[in-house]
Amino acid sequence: MPFIRKIHKWTSVFVGIQFLLWLASGIFFNNMDHTKAGGHTYRSTQKQVVNVDSSRLVDFKEVLEKFKPSVSITPTNILGQPFYLLTHVKGLYRNFENEYTLVDAYSGEKKVIDQSFAQQIALKSYTGPGNIVSTELITGKIEDFARQKNATWQINFSDNIYTSVYVEQGSGRLVGHSDEDKRFADFFFMLHFMDYSFLGGEPGFNSLQIIIFAFVTLWLSLTGLIWTIDLGLRGQYRVKYFSKVQGVKLFDKNQKSMGTVKLSNHKNLLDGLIEHDIALPSTCGGGGTCGRCKVMISPVSTPTSADQLHFTDKELQQGFRLACQHFSTDVEHMTLMDVTEAKKHALVLSASRFVSPFMKELRFKVKDEPALPYKAGAFMRFFIPAAKGVSIPLNLPENLKPHWHHIDHLEYEHLACTRSYSLAEPSTNNGELVFTVKIQTAPDHKVIPGVGSSYLCNLSLGASIDAIGPFEEFFAAPNSTKTMVMLGAGSGMAPLKALIEEQIAINEKNKNDAGGNNRPIHFFYGARKESDLLYAKEFYQLALEHEYFHYYPTLSQANDEWLGATGYGQQLLELNLDNLDSIDNLEFYLCGPQSMMTETMSLLKEKGVQESDIAFDVFS
Repeated sequence: MPFIRKIHKWTSVFVGIQFLLWLASGIFFNNMDHTKAGGHTYRSTQKQVVNVDSSRLVDFKEVLEKFKPSVSITPTNILGQPFYLLTHVKGLYRNFENEYTLVDAYSGEKKVIDQSFAQQIALKSYTGPGNIVSTELITGKIEDFARQKNATWQINFSDNIYTSVYVEQGSGRLVGHSDEDKRFADFFFMLHFMDYSFLGGEPGFNSLQIIIFAFVTLWLSLTGLIWTIDLGLRGQYRVKYFSKVQGVKLFDKNQKSMGTVKLSNHKNLLDGLIEHDIALPSTCGGGGTCGRCKVMISPVSTPTSADQLHFTDKELQQGFRLACQHFSTDVEHMTLMDVTEAKKHALVLSASRFVSPFMKELRFKVKDEPALPYKAGAFMRFFIPAAKGVSIPLNLPENLKPHWHHIDHLEYEHLACTRSYSLAEPSTNNGELVFTVKIQTAPDHKVIPGVGSSYLCNLSLGASIDAIGPFEEFFAAPNSTKTMVMLGAGSGMAPLKALIEEQIAINEKNKNDAGGNNRPIHFFYGARKESDLLYAKEFYQLALEHEYFHYYPTLSQANDEWLGATGYGQQLLELNLDNLDSIDNLEFYLCGPQSMMTETMSLLKEKGVQESDIAFDVFS
């Protein structure tokens, strides 16, 4: 299934590109000038008047006898003169390979369409201001008329649109006019009809590339059907109205019984266990990507593609599965491999403010509970209910509206889901839980904006929402005295800000202790523009108040007024790394986009930093 999903995604990219080309070319066709697109700008529309002296005509039977064998004879006229056109080899269409003889209808002699005669035919059909600049007999492929297979004269004119007139050598037939306008239109016709004959093969609708595209589209449909069936078999399309409750026997990792719980098959095992205050670790919100919610189930059910990514074949045979990928209908007995002590809490929004054009600081209080203790760097998983959403935040301040002018207004509905967000302040006694949430915008109307971030950032003061946690997986090394180096970008600010405030509080507490040392902290933070620098004033103030704290902001899209560092955070870290402390005495904390994390990991590995000295939190 992972292979099918991967092929399906890449195939959809290929087909999607062609759909965009169809759209662009269709818009062009709807607005184009059809006269110009046909190459008729300087083509004469006047019909020739032919006065034939029938008494002078040679009997066509004599002509057939003289130029046999022939399959047909057709009276025609060229430049006002009568001719007989004899066909010796007849193609299905006149632009296909044909063999002709042109005979003067008065003299009975063969007429050859030489360069001079072809020029006369071209001039008769041309109404533009140009003169003939060149004439060429083309016996191979004609770029302007790819389907023309017979030898043809090309007569070029010196006008403003580079007109070319084509005259068939064998019959004297005017093949057509072409110019810059027609060639431009032909380019869009090529895109629209996928007539990519320049890649090889014959031009036309039944070309090799059309056949390949048809098979690719068929493959896309089949893999989509297989994927849909797989999701259905895994219970992803269960209707709540038809849900059933089933008892599941639970065991801890030591095979000690935890009793029996009743789980609805409408929810996956991960979310179902939450209803019984049993929390399994998960950072991906049930998407099957983090691989944290490990359980062992019996009987052994068919593994999903996510299971296969995170377990060996031996583990799969033993019944190891991801709880977010399975339902109670798959399970009779379940062993929980890693249960956290986190519980579900009702949170009430007490404050909400923008800290940048696309990020809000949200403050919650725990309803009817004391303050939650946790280590700085922890996160909580929010239960986002099904609701209606909007692409632009409600009550957007006037000064921030220019930053959102490129975002189209979109109203949408979303299903219930879970999302994880890091706490942006260390544990306090006032019961507040602070989160810095980036509002994820949508690239286009085909994709809805970030469901979790939009819902949370549009909550009204006093609104309540459920969340589970806190989960402590990213935190400062205990009892360490090494210099702390922190690198973040975007919403990676949240856990790093909490760590910094926690460590400064520890330093200040130990300041007067005998032998107490202030632990140096170096904070590198990257943003696009100065308006995206979160809490900049606060960090500048901390750097002034505490000589052991150092702040290094950098912008990747700085304007001329910015006087600080430019570039990405990892680049600034590399420039300063050798001056911070000895490599053996540095401890790194990273949180940000995957590209930043990958580059930084490679840099630290090259510098010889031990893995035990690197802590990271991947939020993307």
